[in-house]
Formats: sequence, C-alpha cells, structure tokens
Amino acid sequence: MGLPLPAGRRLTLSLAAGGLLLFALAWPVFAADPAGATLTEGCTFAATSTDAGGAQLGSITGPATSSPDAPFVVDRKGEVAWQGTAPLITRGTYGLSVFGLPIWGGEFTNADGTTSADGTTLVSDILPIDLVGVFQVSGSVKGEGGACEGSAWVKLAGDPLTSIPGLVGLSLAVLGGLGVLASIWGAHFGRGLLTGILLGVGAAVLSIVFGFMPLGALSPWVALAAGPIVGAVVGLLPIGAGGTAGAI
Repeated sequence: MGLPLPAGRRLTLSLAAGGLLLFALAWPVFAADPAGATLTEGCTFAATSTDAGGAQLGSITGPATSSPDAPFVVDRKGEVAWQGTAPLITRGTYGLSVFGLPIWGGEFTNADGTTSADGTTLVSDILPIDLVGVFQVSGSVKGEGGACEGSAWVKLAGDPLTSIPGLVGLSLAVLGGLGVLASIWGAHFGRGLLTGILLGVGAAVLSIVFGFMPLGALSPWVALAAGPIVGAVVGLLPIGAGGTAGAI
C-alpha cells in the first residue's frame, strides 16, 4: 500500500536511491583485491595472449600483483601460450574458476616427475559461451606432492552488445527500468520491488560486460542489491491519484 509523502521527502528519497545505485556500481572497483596474481610460494607462471589473427594482446607473469585497472586481456577466438613451474606433483587436478564456479579443469599424472610445463590453449575450449568483461579468475594445480594456487584479473575482449550476457543484461535493464518508472504513478511498492530486482540484475550484468564493474568476490551481491532498493523506494513515492494506490 502506498504511503503519502511530502514532495520534498519524495525528492530526497529519489536522490538517495540514485546515490545508492551509483555507489553500488562504483564500490566493487575500490573494494577489489589488487594482489590477484599472487601465487603459492615456490610456483611461477607466465602467459601471452593473441587474438584470432595471431596479434599479441597482453602478457602476465607471477608471482606478481594484478589490478582490475590493468587486467590480462584475452580474446575468446584467440589463444593463450603459457608456461609454469611447480613443486614435484606426481598426480592431481588442475582447474580454473570464476566467482567460485569451476569453468575448466581435469586430472593429470606426472609419470616423468617434471616440475615445469608449457603449452598453448584455445580460449574457446575454456569458455563455451561468448563472455566479455573483467573477471577475477582463480586457478590451481594440486595433488600428491604439493600445490600451486593463485588468481588474476582477466579482461575478455569483445563487443558487449553482441554477447549473450550483454543482450540478456540489456533486456532485463530495459524491462526493469520501465517497470520501476511505471511504479511511480500511484505508489506501487510491490511492482517497484519486483521490477527493481530485474533492473538490478540487468544493470549488474551490463556493468560487468562493459568493464565498468570488475567481477570480484562481493561485487555481484552489492550491485544486485541496488535495483530492489531503488524499486522499493520509488514504489513508495505517491505521485498522482491523490497520493494513494494499490500494493502492486
């Protein structure tokens, strides 16, 4: 049910909601861990990325530090040439993950007892869908004899609006934004809250794929909270219809 509020109070709440949204989108950049490429002691890693035409895009080494402002750039249609050293691990597992979700991995047996490895990997073999944006990628090699673990900020190059996440984010942001605006007239709190969730999800996805907001450990939850807050506050603003309206 709508709550009648003075015009000045409505304006204050609207500005506060907008400020919360901007803060939510900006905060993960300042909260990001700059030491993303730190490796387990005794391990080293280096990699160079190229695009589909073979032109070099970027390089990374570790142990080192990594920042979302200067990520390791890769092309989904390109390759990454890598090399690394580790303690003697006779058998174990390897893998990569983003936000705790595994995206690539497997098992290995080190019958020759080597402590170094190198190779070239197609990025498309790791990423089955066309993702773009800045992500904190974690990796590990561990098993009998030791372990190497670390992470780095990685930028997946490409056109955000032609990627699947970009199209989904744009659709959700438009639908959610229209719903939030429609909730102003008559103070529809329930509609504002529900469409605010869509707005928050869409804005978070677009911010990630456009590189405005790096995907770290807390950034998705902070950004997703902004949309419902905006929708709920806007849904409480009784504009028109005598300052009252239904709950949805």
